[in-house]
Amino acid sequence: MNKNMDSNNERKRQMERRRLREKKRRRTKWIRLGVFLVIAIVIALIFFGIMKSFMMSSGEEPVLSGETITVTIPQGASTVEIADILKENKLIKNTLKFRISSKLDGFDGTYQQGTYEIDKGLNDTQIMELLQTGVVFDDVKFTVPEGYTTKQIAAKAEEAGVCTAEEFIEECNTGSFEFEFVKDLPDRDLKLEGYLFPDTYYMKEETTAHELIQAMLARFEQMYTKEYQNAVAASGYSLDELVTVASVIEKEIKVDEERPRAAGVIYNRLADGMSLQIDATVLYAMEMTNEDSSTIDLECVSPYNTYKVKGLPVGPISNSGEACFKAALYPENNKYLYYVVEAKGQNNHIFCETYDDFLDAKAKYTASGN
Repeated sequence: MNKNMDSNNERKRQMERRRLREKKRRRTKWIRLGVFLVIAIVIALIFFGIMKSFMMSSGEEPVLSGETITVTIPQGASTVEIADILKENKLIKNTLKFRISSKLDGFDGTYQQGTYEIDKGLNDTQIMELLQTGVVFDDVKFTVPEGYTTKQIAAKAEEAGVCTAEEFIEECNTGSFEFEFVKDLPDRDLKLEGYLFPDTYYMKEETTAHELIQAMLARFEQMYTKEYQNAVAASGYSLDELVTVASVIEKEIKVDEERPRAAGVIYNRLADGMSLQIDATVLYAMEMTNEDSSTIDLECVSPYNTYKVKGLPVGPISNSGEACFKAALYPENNKYLYYVVEAKGQNNHIFCETYDDFLDAKAKYTASGN
């Protein structure tokens, strides 16, 4: 009897030990499963974080800082080496992201050697696009001031020894440039007027007219962000019309805060069916400068003379900077129809809603020189 009880007790103890071992195995299994799930979640979060970072990088609009860094991409440099160069110069934050984006977006293996000035505000995608231009500028500074015309740039290119002025203008009119914004430009005497973006460029002695123009158009494309493209689409005007307005503002207005106000005047006059009657367009038509304004012929026959033609001139009258383009795109909402320089020797203007107020302001301007 005692032996049977001892045997039963032993079996119970063995069963209890097996139950405890099984319970421990199940607990260990769940712990391992939990650890695996945590690791999987962490990996997923990292992956989605990287993907989000890639998406933000490619979708963000660049905020141009005006501060540039010069980098040289050697001949035959790989994407890995280029990423390291950019990281060292603090132009990108993550070399792995740059390399993967280069692969995914089809840029890998397309980068060109050269010395580039890269704005610190450009995002990865913008830098990738810039590094495909293949234009090498690193010996001679070539500065295009805001408001220069194509003919002035051409003369400067001739002075720099790039080409003759005639060759530069010919290349502007007949050269092939793969930018969307130039494809639908109308035929006119100076086809690319308004799109040769004012900036400082660096050239080699062997730089050609085509390469120089290509660089200026590429700089315009960088300025023409997605935000601006959307604003143009919503404006009711074509890009060429807005570039024309910007070019007029560039030649007429020197005070920054007055530029959106002057844009408002231009659009108000257009809406009212008034001639713009802007002296700068006549000066352009006569190939004269502001210094010659006292001898301009308001009756000169030209599609640029806004005293004789209604609406905007046939095309831009200068190559404007971003500030004037932005003013044309985001004009001040006002009721002004006129503006006149406040006094001789000054740059600021008096803005007027009525013709009588304009005449008074003009009289004061004339008297200021006595």
